[in-house]
Amino acid sequence: MAYTKSKHVPGRAKHRINKAGESTILSKHFDQLREINEDNQPYQNIPWDVNKSFEAVDLYEIAVMALFVLPQVVYVYPILFILLLPPVGLNLLYISWVVPEKCDVIPRNTKFRCLCIVQAVLCFPALVVASSSLAVSRFAMLFFGIVYCMWEEGAWQRYQHNLKIIEPYCHGPLVLSYFSDCVAGVAAMVHRRGLLEFTSSFSLSEFIHSYGKQCFCPADDHVLFNTPVFIINPWIKYWITGNIYLTNLSERFVTQIGSAETMTMDQMCRRVRNYISRAKSLDATRRYISSAFFCPHFQYPPPRENRFFAVGLEHSTIAAFVHATHFQAAPDCIERSISLSYPTCISPTAEVPIYRVVLWFNNPYHIYTGVVEANISKGKQPEHPMWLISSHNRLAADPRIMLSTGWIDTFFEGFLPHMSHYIRSVQHQM
Repeated sequence: MAYTKSKHVPGRAKHRINKAGESTILSKHFDQLREINEDNQPYQNIPWDVNKSFEAVDLYEIAVMALFVLPQVVYVYPILFILLLPPVGLNLLYISWVVPEKCDVIPRNTKFRCLCIVQAVLCFPALVVASSSLAVSRFAMLFFGIVYCMWEEGAWQRYQHNLKIIEPYCHGPLVLSYFSDCVAGVAAMVHRRGLLEFTSSFSLSEFIHSYGKQCFCPADDHVLFNTPVFIINPWIKYWITGNIYLTNLSERFVTQIGSAETMTMDQMCRRVRNYISRAKSLDATRRYISSAFFCPHFQYPPPRENRFFAVGLEHSTIAAFVHATHFQAAPDCIERSISLSYPTCISPTAEVPIYRVVLWFNNPYHIYTGVVEANISKGKQPEHPMWLISSHNRLAADPRIMLSTGWIDTFFEGFLPHMSHYIRSVQHQM
């Protein structure tokens, strides 16, 4: 994709975060994406060339990753799993006993503030272990990235090019700077998935055989490879899909379109938000949501905080933290939608924008870099456009390689039918 040169934004101003959780330079980048995609009618995937065979760079990435990931799995995983059980279990008890049924936003009251204080103490050992693991991984990527560049002509120019590609997605809000969001998000997700399933995939990466074939996954369709998320996510993000040292990066566009619905736009929007953003649902709805192979939770921003975004969670093949911007206020915060001006979506075909998820480069606990939207199109169809930073080597972009930027397109094509079924099922709205 070709971009026009953006206007120079001096110093720290270009990385200043607005109420939508987006920097000035990222907002300008969204304007460029909006201009490019206005000419893309009908809204179609842009072709992406992928190397058909494994090359030296793929083998090098695999070798280095195995050298550092496998030892961390053996030694770090048991520690993380044990350390994460108490705080995750406490979150489950809190949302089960304290939070009322059909609760859109977990109240940020005195009880919740006390919970956050206790969680900060309980989570500190796990944070130390995870941070140490991340530091070792990033140093290894830097060292072996420089080693590879020393033997290849034009590596410095490629590195400079890649820095320009990822620049809009750098310097985003830190996940831990919104610790209360993390506590509330984990509470909602563990209530949906259960203590052991969530904790194992919170510290493990759960691979699903039938991710593109069916939306409901019985227990015998799950295979646990015991790969810690706090270990594997940074390696997939910085070493495989978005390696700034070894491969040429650019921005890849793909989109998924669901089937048209007969209900009103407001009904569709409300049901999608109930599915994804409601903190605590009734048991029947919770079981239905949990039965899917992909479970996103983009919680509403706290009502008393003047922002449109919150830290959310995704749970499936991996667990991941995200920054989700809401185009509409929570159901019990109608006055905010009137008094505040919400951001504009990127997609030119969106009739009702719902979410924009920014996958910041400085968020090591999501495997991609880019931006994703979830909207209702003008044809009353759920749409899911994605702009992802990727290279063209097979390991990073081949649809047959799990967790690549090509694979994720098929992944969401399998999830949209499940979402459409929920939208049509009135009994799950109770």
